[in-house]
Amino acid sequence: MVEPKEQYEPEVYELSDTKTNEKVCLATGFTRHNLMKDWTAFSGTEASQIVEDGKPTGVYNQVAVLEAGQECGNTTEKADEPCAASLEPDEMVNLASLTVFGLRVIFMKTVVFNVLMTLRLWISQ
Repeated sequence: MVEPKEQYEPEVYELSDTKTNEKVCLATGFTRHNLMKDWTAFSGTEASQIVEDGKPTGVYNQVAVLEAGQECGNTTEKADEPCAASLEPDEMVNLASLTVFGLRVIFMKTVVFNVLMTLRLWISQ
């Protein structure tokens, strides 16, 4: 006997950028892939499955950019205060980025050197 898996309804949030007045509708945490197809805001978008540790979870998220005057629909929560997210520089990310850049430069120098030596050998014969 096959047990039906748990069904979760989406939690829908309307997010807005205070600087540009752009609005985005986010539906998250639902289990049916095509659940949001009847919502007008999500008509042109596809749901994407959440993956943890390389394995699909069976839970989906979907995002839609709202046009001017378009509403998200029934939202789960509408916060009056804006979400303040800040990115702080990370020393390890900077170090890794510089290391990758250095390795790319060394690789390119090696390729150029090999091409020049090949051309020199080819011309001398």
